[in-house]
Amino acid sequence: MNGVDKAASRAQGTTSAAGTEKPGTAKFQSSRGMAGESLDEALINFVMPAIPEPAILRRSVAILQHLVAHLVPDLEGGEQLKTLARTLMEDEIERHRDLLARIQEGIET
Repeated sequence: MNGVDKAASRAQGTTSAAGTEKPGTAKFQSSRGMAGESLDEALINFVMPAIPEPAILRRSVAILQHLVAHLVPDLEGGEQLKTLARTLMEDEIERHRDLLARIQEGIET
């Protein structure tokens, strides 16, 4: 094998005569350093992250409500910007409430 073939072989994740590792057989390694975590586990952790302190979500709802009531009306940029900001924040409030309800259901079970 010449140098180009060897480099191409390494780039594809294969090894030469020993054949110790085939492409796609390695464990997924996340950036958090959790060696051995499967791709399924990484996806679950991404989609449903652990929330160490649910009280943070309760506090964030109050903060967002305060912003909608006191900050949005004073925004410069026209009524369209105010409507967009209010809608986005109200949607986020609903997502937080939904997540809190799901967490509460999990605690009660």
